[in-house]
Amino acid sequence: MLNSVSNSCDPDSSDFNSCSSSDDELNSSVSSFLSLPSLPEVLDSHFNDVQKNFNVVHINAQSIPSHFSDMLASFNNKHIHAILISESWLKPCLPSSSYALPGFHLIRNDRTGSRGGGVAIYLRSHIPYSVLSTSPQPPPSDAGEHLFIEVTLSHTKVLLGVYYSPSSSVNFFNSFDKLVVDFTPNYKHSIIMGDFNTCLLKNDSRSACLQSIVKASNMNILPSNSTHHFPNCLPSLLDLIIVSSTNHVAKHGQCGADGFSYHDLIFLSYKIRPSKAKPRILLQRNFGGMDMDSLRRDAQNIDWDVVLDAGGVDEQISAFNSLLTNLYDVHAPVRAIKLRHLPAPWLTEDIKHIINKKNAAKSKYKAQPTDGNKLKFVTLRNHCNKVCRDAQRRHIHKSVENGDPAKVWNFLKSLGVGKSRNHVVPKDLNLDSLNSHFSSTSDLDTATKIKTLNHLSSIPTPDFPSFNIRQFSDCDVKKNILAITSNAVGSDNISRNMIVPIIDIILPIITHILNSSINSGTFPSPWKEAQIIPLPKKLNPSSFSDYRPISILPFLSKVLEKLVHYQLSGFLIRNNLMNPFQSGFRPGHSTVTALVKITDDIRLGMENGKLTILSLLDFSNAFNTVNFDLLLGILRSLNISPTVIDWFHSYLHGRQQRIRIDDSYSKWCCTNAGVPQGGVLSPLLFAIFINSISENLSSSYHLYADDLQIYTQSVTSDLPQAIAATNNDLNIILDWSRRYGLKVNPTKTQSILIGSSRLLCNVDYAHLPSIIFDNVQIPFGNVVKNLGIFIDKHLSWGPQLDSVSRKVFGSASSLRRLRNFLPTSTKIALSQSLLLPILDYADASYLDLTQEQLNKLERLQNFCIRFIFWLEEI
Repeated sequence: MLNSVSNSCDPDSSDFNSCSSSDDELNSSVSSFLSLPSLPEVLDSHFNDVQKNFNVVHINAQSIPSHFSDMLASFNNKHIHAILISESWLKPCLPSSSYALPGFHLIRNDRTGSRGGGVAIYLRSHIPYSVLSTSPQPPPSDAGEHLFIEVTLSHTKVLLGVYYSPSSSVNFFNSFDKLVVDFTPNYKHSIIMGDFNTCLLKNDSRSACLQSIVKASNMNILPSNSTHHFPNCLPSLLDLIIVSSTNHVAKHGQCGADGFSYHDLIFLSYKIRPSKAKPRILLQRNFGGMDMDSLRRDAQNIDWDVVLDAGGVDEQISAFNSLLTNLYDVHAPVRAIKLRHLPAPWLTEDIKHIINKKNAAKSKYKAQPTDGNKLKFVTLRNHCNKVCRDAQRRHIHKSVENGDPAKVWNFLKSLGVGKSRNHVVPKDLNLDSLNSHFSSTSDLDTATKIKTLNHLSSIPTPDFPSFNIRQFSDCDVKKNILAITSNAVGSDNISRNMIVPIIDIILPIITHILNSSINSGTFPSPWKEAQIIPLPKKLNPSSFSDYRPISILPFLSKVLEKLVHYQLSGFLIRNNLMNPFQSGFRPGHSTVTALVKITDDIRLGMENGKLTILSLLDFSNAFNTVNFDLLLGILRSLNISPTVIDWFHSYLHGRQQRIRIDDSYSKWCCTNAGVPQGGVLSPLLFAIFINSISENLSSSYHLYADDLQIYTQSVTSDLPQAIAATNNDLNIILDWSRRYGLKVNPTKTQSILIGSSRLLCNVDYAHLPSIIFDNVQIPFGNVVKNLGIFIDKHLSWGPQLDSVSRKVFGSASSLRRLRNFLPTSTKIALSQSLLLPILDYADASYLDLTQEQLNKLERLQNFCIRFIFWLEEI
């Protein structure tokens, strides 16, 4: 989004506040070219009379990051529906939010492994699409780069694709032929545009081969003049429009795009009517406009005794929600907010004029490549870049200085800082099918479950008082309400913002409801409904497994769970009921404590001349396959009272969920297994469920939630026996998993043999027995990833430091673009939040670094300092 830095970092300098050139010579040097229409004006003229068609343009951009200001200024025509990009020059570390065009989704296929390249499509956000095919990255030597999508225009499916051949020496024809044959027969309408680096003005073998492929697929290359104009070279026709039906072509052509590259922009108007964009409406309460005194007066005048007099806890919640909703309907009514795709706020009309002057100067230099014209173009280009940078800097300073921290972070995320914002969910995603995929099920057969339940019932009752949930006090309830900071609104439409302003008035009512739930052994039915937000795990998700479910639960349900969690975890800790080597969801424990324990044990073994066999086990979808009856049986075995068991039974059973994307919803779907998604109690309940998995193990082990690591140490001569012991323990774990209904994934299980170089040199791997898990051989790796850190066979920490270095530089990539645009205080906060945690994570587990490795860490710290103070050297 941001170009290279300017010479001035002072936002109050005169240059910083200047947005126009005072140099008359610069203004007059391109006067003749300024009289020509600019690219936005040209596009307006081409598409004004075909507004109802599907209008597509293609440009070889030669770097979206470098030309993003030009893109914002050029592609603001509301009648353009898709912008196809060759040579996007985007990288996976560059977030899409940094290069978002208002009103468009950005669909990408970035080149990796080398600079340049990459293809992308900007598609109007209201047009449904799905990704059909992307070229592998880095691209093979005998293929080009492509991105093919299916778009839905009204009720018509259309194949839309962009193709790029990196050079005229790439023999991409076989791969392109296969691509066309695989996809175009499935669509009545196909549109492919791109830079094919094959000049159709030449009568050579490349030209003939490409035309033969297109003709054989019953498609057509639309006629065009030369599209590539490089100084002192013959013009060439490289950028092509390929369509399935010329009868549907209302208009096509080309126009100069000197602001981007030496390639012309090509455009097409195809006679299929796309659906109209519907304004996105959000219904929100106007909490900011409330009169707090009036709100509190009216809240005190409400007869809250209606809630106390209601029958069951469900009726109490219904009455409470009704009264609270009516109160806020008066003081913070729901209002419809129309979301708009706002252009870049810093891109003023004056700046657009300067961009047009720069492009005109480039056109003049291109037409008349003299030294004088080159100097004038370079001068205008540098001036334009400075004006854009200064405008961006002013906008960013204004947005981050003295602002609310939450709003500042949201603004910084919109610039691509921190974790990338959610990737786009395709419009045609089947929400009901996705909800079914997310819904929990258990494959445990009845006979096995009965056998396991009988075993649990035979366990002697522990000799300590049974667990009962104590009554909640107003003080406890208020403390937990204020401790939850999320403003997410659940299915009951009651948010934190509706509770906190009048908490002192309604606190006794809320406390009564929560205590009624405990006393009756009933978890409220309205609080069992979850709204699921699917977040794509990667760009261009292709299957349901590419989505991660985020569960939104009613606010007060989380308060109740938090109160129960506090008492239950205290009971477990007091009576030493939790596995001592479970580091998940326990106070004072974390992934770091687990890693420190394991790595210290490995070091001790190395000091004693022993090798360590470390196996890292993987469970499939473990949290979502917990069997309700077995979990309740485990709770009974821990001496949880019958009343509390009834409450947990009610808590687990009868839950429903549905997918929510904007204002679209799936049908409600029941969940029949698994600890509730997003529940405060869920992690603790899972830790209780898996608590006994380590029984009867002879190996050392450590747990973090469902991450189980087992390790055995021995001298070299005893390795076969140690491997046999490991295999025996793996069989014990497999048997436990089958009895309790969890699924192990042996193909993702890792194993490694760790020791000093001297000891490992004496290992005869050829005759060493294999690690076997569920009849799958687990080979010894050289490096494994355990709870976020990389452990190699010598415990040398080289792979771990390489990973830390990659993460620091990857996270800093978005920050480096902003280092001259942010106040120092903001840069310090960003370094502390985004960079230093990478260096700090689990550093206690690898203290035995060499001086060279310590120097590398120091250089990474210095890198953070350079970002803050913009120093070239430390």
